[in-house]
Amino acid sequence: MARAPMPTPPIANLVSLRKHRYGCDPSRYPIKSVAYVISHTSLWRIVFKVACCGSILAVIILIVLLATALKPQAKLISPNLEWWGWLIGVLVVFVEAAICATLLIVVSQSKAQTKVFVETMRIEGYWRENEMKPQSTIKDLNLLKKAFVVRIVTLPIQIVPLLGGAVYSAINATFTGWDYMDRYFDAISLPPKLQRVEVFGEDRSDCLALLHPATYDSDNDYARFGFMCGFMESLPIVGWVLFPVTNAVAAALFACDIEKSGGPAALEILKSHPSQSAGISPVAAAMGLGRCEVDSYHE
Repeated sequence: MARAPMPTPPIANLVSLRKHRYGCDPSRYPIKSVAYVISHTSLWRIVFKVACCGSILAVIILIVLLATALKPQAKLISPNLEWWGWLIGVLVVFVEAAICATLLIVVSQSKAQTKVFVETMRIEGYWRENEMKPQSTIKDLNLLKKAFVVRIVTLPIQIVPLLGGAVYSAINATFTGWDYMDRYFDAISLPPKLQRVEVFGEDRSDCLALLHPATYDSDNDYARFGFMCGFMESLPIVGWVLFPVTNAVAAALFACDIEKSGGPAALEILKSHPSQSAGISPVAAAMGLGRCEVDSYHE
């Protein structure tokens, strides 16, 4: 006999967007993570390796393009090689170098992010080896990130130093925070619908979330966290090379505080409807969640 749909309790009573749901201001984690990495040898070695490789690779690509592509492109722009042709040519080369370097280091950076995330949670004592699983590189490199189209459309804003980065980070804050924290959500096998409840306060699609005021509420933990992560990554030169890795440490510190609080607040939906625990993930079982409830939220 088919199981009747599980009634959903009022979301507002379960996932409040009040400030600091898990005790600490999430906007502090990205800053705190820098000092945390420096104080832990196992972490800063990974970050240093990625940062050095990324910087060296970016410089090599830029030099190669300046030596081989600058003059042909400047001549294509201005056959007489006037000064403005050279200027536009240099700008084009910088853009090309950034694209090439990004594509080449993104895979190694993703692996490094996963390593430091797991290592940080181990150091803090909240990584459960037999229950949690690291996020796969394929999953992390999925181009269809949260609100991907909006990110692409707003990306040129970052051309303006600092101010542009701040505006871009504010627009994409909640989705950036979700992207970083889905390493934790995947580790505990949190269903996609409950991730939306956890991040937005209710099961709301990306399109609706983009237009909903709660997505940009300063009391939204994931918006505060995502804004600071995005802004640090928008800083010139070191931003996109260094901070994506330290932000993964920040996500782990955030995840540890969530664990201290008993897990994501959205899990209260499932806890309020206990059922049999056979056939569900170890993390869900440890939290008293039944298979039917988990499956219903995967749909």
